[in-house]
Amino acid sequence: MLANPTLGLFMKSIRANLAICFIALFALAFTYVLPAFAADIPADDDQDVLIRTTLMTFNDANMTNNYSVFVAKASKEFQSQFTADKMASAFEAFRKNELYFEDVVTADYDSYEKAKIDNEGALVLAGVFKTDDMEVKYRLRFIQNNKIWKVAGINVDATRKKQ
Repeated sequence: MLANPTLGLFMKSIRANLAICFIALFALAFTYVLPAFAADIPADDDQDVLIRTTLMTFNDANMTNNYSVFVAKASKEFQSQFTADKMASAFEAFRKNELYFEDVVTADYDSYEKAKIDNEGALVLAGVFKTDDMEVKYRLRFIQNNKIWKVAGINVDATRKKQ
């Protein structure tokens, strides 16, 4: 029985097209994911600015019960998940207990972990400020929108020191 040369050519053509499609899909996926991981970790001074400005904007929002500026300065992804009203509700305890920490502007801090880019492409900065009367632990996530680091997640624990 003789092999059908047309069928053999057809099968080679399918395999070639599948290989080309696979390579194209891989290249497309790679170029889509690449920008998320292309960002370099900012210099120490830039990290310092990100930490302090984010915490001060957060503190101002807590003091005034107005989270609109915080949300406006956050990443597009953050804005799509949280409104100023949701933020006010989530952080009511800061206002109720008057956990205001304007001293972090000039206070020293210790990093809990080295700055890193996580598996989702976010910059993670975590540490603690220790002022005379308060300890402020933070874990902040930033992502780049238009090549500018914007807050994507915030976790802050402020506790008064016992006198």
